Amino acid sequence: MTEQTPNPSSTSAAQQWHGGSAPADTKALSITSLVLGLASVFLGLTFLVPIAGIVTGAMARKREPAGRTIALWGIWLSIVMLVLGILLWILVGGFILASLGLAAASGS
Repeated sequence: MTEQTPNPSSTSAAQQWHGGSAPADTKALSITSLVLGLASVFLGLTFLVPIAGIVTGAMARKREPAGRTIALWGIWLSIVMLVLGILLWILVGGFILASLGLAAASGS
């Protein structure tokens, strides 16, 4: 029996680039989106964290097919918290403006 050497042209470019092994399915962006979605729940009224969660979730859905469900959860959590944060700011702003209006009307 003769030992056969592997043909270098039969290996894919990804295997050659990654040192002979096939690239692993990474879910880094998907997990980041989920963590940012959960962090926006616990951090309260921040706007940057949910926006970052939405952006990383959208990037993960395009780049990481193995982590689509995780990315979708991160996107939805981020959207819900962003909408709730905006509604709360509008509500608080309305109360402040109403109290200023009442104070100005009663002071005259």
